[in-house]
Amino acid sequence: MGTTKQEGKNIYIIKRLIDIGLAVILASAAIFGIRTITKDFKDIDTKNKNDESIVSTSDKNKPSDASGIYVSEITDNEKIYSGSLIVVNDETEYKGNEDDLVSIYDVREKANADYYTVLDKDVKVRKEAAEALNNMLKAFNEETGHKDIQVDSGYRSVKYQQEIYDSTEDKDTVAKPGFSDYHTGYSVDLNVVDEEGNSLDFDGTGDYKWFAENGYKYGYVVRFPEDKTQQTGLDYRPWHFRYVGIPHAYYMTQNNLCLEEYVEKLKTYNYNDSHLELENFDGKKYEVYYYPKDTNGSADPEVTELDFTMLAVPSEKEYTITGNNTDGFIVTTLIDNSESVSENSDSKESKADSESSASE
Repeated sequence: MGTTKQEGKNIYIIKRLIDIGLAVILASAAIFGIRTITKDFKDIDTKNKNDESIVSTSDKNKPSDASGIYVSEITDNEKIYSGSLIVVNDETEYKGNEDDLVSIYDVREKANADYYTVLDKDVKVRKEAAEALNNMLKAFNEETGHKDIQVDSGYRSVKYQQEIYDSTEDKDTVAKPGFSDYHTGYSVDLNVVDEEGNSLDFDGTGDYKWFAENGYKYGYVVRFPEDKTQQTGLDYRPWHFRYVGIPHAYYMTQNNLCLEEYVEKLKTYNYNDSHLELENFDGKKYEVYYYPKDTNGSADPEVTELDFTMLAVPSEKEYTITGNNTDGFIVTTLIDNSESVSENSDSKESKADSESSASE
């Protein structure tokens, strides 16, 4: 007699918890062993410090243990379709919801911000994106003196996108309903208006180039860069900014990556393999890895699809989880400033990539 989906889920959870428990024990033993071996090598190094025949080596492929012990967190697979790193384009449909949307106008009023305007009260984005946007516009005003930025667009429902699509003659210039980056709630359009309220358009040049060059400090990037049309599927749109969060915006900017390229790159940093370690512009260090969703593993072969994932997360570190909108999760962990980044860290890759781009 087969088990129900819930029973299969319970059996799977117990099995995973046992596996995780054994992994914790093995990890603890490994750490103890590594510390003992390290101490022995230090003793040997001290005794032979004057012996030139002793050569120091390092294993650059050694996985980092910067985040320490990991524990299991049961995560609903529906969350794959939410978070600041989800990719929505002509090939990947949006399947998320409208949770946590706030009016940018209300955020502006609450902050008593007179350094930018909002088209109307219906322009909304996710709460974290709204707060970061307000901070970015404040910094722009303080550095340039401009008060002529207007936030023209934010979240769009599929229904509203359908109306725009139907009314647009050239369909190649607008995303299909359900396949628009605006559906995410993490995108905004900026515009420039004069004192009479006339639109001057935002072309990203002059003083307004500041946003492309400094947006990463607030978690924002240009969603559709000029040299990434093949990857994004849309032409250059200097006015369209996307919140991806810190430290991702900095890494993307330094390495000239659009969102499609970055999220695809992160899939090479699987939880079970090496993790991406990077240093943000403010000196804080982070560890990022990809974790695929659990699709089966139940004791009952009749249960072929699970609705949750036993996601591995750091037990003693601050972390965030975002989906990629297709097949898995991205975990970003803040590492204490006192922690050192391992030699296989991509913070070095980031620097190398930047230098390579500059030489080109």
